[in-house]
Amino acid sequence: MKTVAVNENRDLVDVEIARPTPRPHDVLVQIKAISINPIDIKRIHRITPDDPRVLGYDALGEVVATGSDAHQYQIGDVIFYAGGTNRNGSYADYQLVDERLTALAPTKTMVAEAAAMPLTWLTAYEILVDKLGYQPAQGANKNDTILVINGAGGAGSVLTQFANWLGLTVIATASPRNFDWLRTHGTVVCIDYHGDIQAQLNDAGYQSVDAVVNFFDTAGYFDIAREIVRPFGHLVNVALTPEPIDIIRLQAKSFSFDWELMFTKSSLGYDMASQGQALALLSRLLDNGDIKTTLTKRVVAPINATTIGQTHALLKANAVVGKIVVEVPK
Repeated sequence: MKTVAVNENRDLVDVEIARPTPRPHDVLVQIKAISINPIDIKRIHRITPDDPRVLGYDALGEVVATGSDAHQYQIGDVIFYAGGTNRNGSYADYQLVDERLTALAPTKTMVAEAAAMPLTWLTAYEILVDKLGYQPAQGANKNDTILVINGAGGAGSVLTQFANWLGLTVIATASPRNFDWLRTHGTVVCIDYHGDIQAQLNDAGYQSVDAVVNFFDTAGYFDIAREIVRPFGHLVNVALTPEPIDIIRLQAKSFSFDWELMFTKSSLGYDMASQGQALALLSRLLDNGDIKTTLTKRVVAPINATTIGQTHALLKANAVVGKIVVEVPK
């Protein structure tokens, strides 16, 4: 089968390898579409000899083989998922994935629209449900207010929608040119991150929020979040930071500092089925129109080093707001 791998010089190259055999809980998927994520590029620069060489996470495809203990699907079922960092990825004709990390793809949603969503959805779901404890039901979580740093980014654009669907009041930061995007994706109050966030929050009628979800600069927004979050509130962070953070400064307000990494469950074998359950909810919400895809660029082309290189260049140049999906020609 054909794959896009990373060589020792960290270049993308086309490599032919044998089609893999499923482990007991695996399904073998023939890839129909993949989404390009910033972590795809970051992983290139973290490659070591013991790392998987085939990158790519978001994928949608057809089940063509199953492992001995994989009973969730029939051959021919179409599923979607985000995979993991500890196995070969979706830049390939075929991919093995543990069936517990997957769900049936939506049936009323275009292939590319669905393929854009798993990784960012799972990140948003785990923050709002696993970390912040909200009930995953429409309108079930009234009165709480959440501030999303970088609300127009990939995960932010999904989290704002999901939080709104859950019943939360959503406030988010972005550049003013992306305020319409924020409003389209569930944000009630838009804040210009170039300005004084606390002052803009106060002007909108909010003295504090119940939680801050930070998708951008963990250290850079630490003090801002510390001032804005109410006592016994929450700060959830996604981005790594090389700068030290003095979490002792959170003690006076008794509020929590959390990390979210969507790949924790797959890499450590922890509660893996919960990701499949979360994706099953996403499938229903996409088909019902309750959650909008963040797809903005669809590329119909083979999955090869040239195609992937071109999409990576667009991502590096910040040339696309939303998600890029590569859909394999029929």
